[in-house]
Amino acid sequence: MTPRDPKRIERVVELLREAWRLFPDQRLTQLVINVADQKHDCAPVFYLEDTEIEKKLEAMIRSRREYLAKNKNT
Repeated sequence: MTPRDPKRIERVVELLREAWRLFPDQRLTQLVINVADQKHDCAPVFYLEDTEIEKKLEAMIRSRREYLAKNKNT
């Protein structure tokens, strides 16, 4: 498997920022689901509040940083 281009992150984040500003009443998950055009079986994610996404992202980041710190010299 070839590694993904890290430059894509800034491109995607900028597009997300622009799209979200055009649809400010949508939650992040609504915007992503609408972009992905996956309207079926997405109700639990579609209605997830942004504050919950923030908490989940913070936990994910914290967990990954802890993992990387423990495995720094591996």
